Amino acid sequence: MELRRRSPVPVLSIVTYHHIAEDDPAYPYDRGVADATPAQFRRQIEWLARHGTVVGIDEVIRALDGEPLPKNAVMITFDDGYRSCRDVALPILQDVGVRATFFVATSFIAERRLYWWERIALLLGQSRRDRAQIRYPRAIEFERADPMASHTLTALVKDTHGLDLERFLTELGVALDVEWSHELETQYADGLIMTWDDVRALCRAGMDVESHGRRHRVLQTLDPGDLADDLAGSRRDLEAQIGRPVRAIAYPVGRRITDTPHIRAALVAAGYRLGLTNHSGVNRWWPERLRRIAPRVPWGGGDSFAPVDPFDIRRLATDRAMSDAMFLTQVAVPQLAYVSTHHH
Repeated sequence: MELRRRSPVPVLSIVTYHHIAEDDPAYPYDRGVADATPAQFRRQIEWLARHGTVVGIDEVIRALDGEPLPKNAVMITFDDGYRSCRDVALPILQDVGVRATFFVATSFIAERRLYWWERIALLLGQSRRDRAQIRYPRAIEFERADPMASHTLTALVKDTHGLDLERFLTELGVALDVEWSHELETQYADGLIMTWDDVRALCRAGMDVESHGRRHRVLQTLDPGDLADDLAGSRRDLEAQIGRPVRAIAYPVGRRITDTPHIRAALVAAGYRLGLTNHSGVNRWWPERLRRIAPRVPWGGGDSFAPVDPFDIRRLATDRAMSDAMFLTQVAVPQLAYVSTHHH
């Protein structure tokens, strides 16, 4: 982190996790969601605590309001709301003595529904059909065992504007000839997704809990009414359950909203101060005096010298296949950051 320490401007690196689990070939859900094994996660957190200053939402908002960031500021974030956040990650965070920010999608917790990508993974894994065809939202025929089948199906959810998600998932289950029911889904959800008691336990342990939307839908695919409900509704859901203000959101799937002013307006209307993307990179707080001399500062190019956009906060991805050396490198030398292709 010595290179970062010598930077002429404060730098905030935000590391993103979703799920902490061993790499078990028999795991029935989406194996690509887990970002680290428990042992990896402990090593990474210990390194961040030793070489950085771990901050939370309060410090980031104060920095946006003009207060200085600490040297080597790092932030630890989790998206979605997997049970491993409380069962695995929280004890390690407490042992090391640092906090993290957990962005949770509220409808799955409240309704005990399975994340849609996990339902797709289960349907593909349980089906005995070699080939299947769906007709909604468009006709697609696929080989069930094809590694690209999951990617194709999840991309439909991420990219289809106004998708009737339950219709799509129901028709997919029929096409794959897999039995499904609300009771069965609740059993799966109870084994994989936190409860509100778990979320409140994170708060009591000193962690930040913020929004990840209601239904984990890509904001760019929602109609104005659904967008407002997802943004404001998830904030209301959380505040009612945890009894503290919700000020930040990590965008589901993490796409930038810089070219969609109606989404920015909806975020402001819903009461958010911060929006986090999965756009790979770090965040540099450029004081006015340094922006005036920016051409002489040896840190990057492009929009590097612009003020931080509070609704375009960047993060760094992690992956279970990532070596410790690569993890350390992307935090210490942000230009070499890993770009994940498995965003949730």
